Amino acid sequence: MPTVVTGASGHLGATLVRQLLARGDAVKAVDLEPGLGLDGLDVQVHRGDIRDAAFLGTVVEPGDVVFHLASIISTSGDKGGLVTSVNVDGAATVARVCRERGAARLVHTSSIHAYDIDTHGAPVTETTPLAIGRSRSAYNVSKAKGQLAVLDEVSRGLDAVVVNPCGVIGPYDYKASRMGKFFRAIAKGNSGPVGPGGFNWVDVRDVVDGMLAAAERGRAGEAYILAGHYNTNLALGRIAADIVGKPIPDRVIPMWFLSLLHAAGPVLSVLGRRPPVTSEALDALKANPEMSHAKATAALGYQPRPVADTIRGIYDWLTAEDILAKESAARKAARAAKAA
Repeated sequence: MPTVVTGASGHLGATLVRQLLARGDAVKAVDLEPGLGLDGLDVQVHRGDIRDAAFLGTVVEPGDVVFHLASIISTSGDKGGLVTSVNVDGAATVARVCRERGAARLVHTSSIHAYDIDTHGAPVTETTPLAIGRSRSAYNVSKAKGQLAVLDEVSRGLDAVVVNPCGVIGPYDYKASRMGKFFRAIAKGNSGPVGPGGFNWVDVRDVVDGMLAAAERGRAGEAYILAGHYNTNLALGRIAADIVGKPIPDRVIPMWFLSLLHAAGPVLSVLGRRPPVTSEALDALKANPEMSHAKATAALGYQPRPVADTIRGIYDWLTAEDILAKESAARKAARAAKAA
């Protein structure tokens, strides 16, 4: 099956591409800066910007199934308009090109953050109000608006479904996301104190399974939350440390201390230093812990695995591909080149 994946070298993209290849799809991988996640894979690499309709028109062909993953994640504002431009305008452009080019189906990867996840007392579901007008996070609002832009194209005839993953963790995290660095640090035995709070964490492989099921069985115009299990950062750290046989973290950075750092942000900005904690990051730590995948389970057969299996999968991958040694060698080479 001809398949297009935008953001193909990211964590979710690299995992999805591998699954598509395993089932025999011909994959067109779209990325602005293709990276390690695509190295050695039998894919057509298309380097370009998803906001460029002319470029996309050369990639998407009639009958293609398109998985749109490319986006900008931010806990520090709109980054000069880049977050809105990519997550809203980019999503709208991808959806419009898919409709005009006659794509068979678009699976748009939104986020749990598209919803008002600060609503406490009830599970976050697909009927929870969107973040627009409710969140102070530019990222959250952008994901909500991007989701609406895709659904607007559905009203114009596009066959598209939306998936809303929660906090993604798991193997194939070549770019080392924030959580990827967290698990790497524990493997090295130097994690230090962990952050307060927690989130609903979901295995990247389960998200991919949900996306593939949405492509095959999802109803056009519907959204499906792909949740996992809530765990505190401390709980994740303890599970990880037990798996790799390293010292188990026993200290948590107090929330009051992070709030104090956030309050000092304006002063640090005047001094030319980046604030260490943003309001968006604090809000994420306090988000509603109840996020429901009931709709995806009923409609798509979606079922997330236990978090311990996910963390074990991370370390199996790190070991199998000797990631830590390769990253260490790359850092040494970069320092040597800088010193030369």
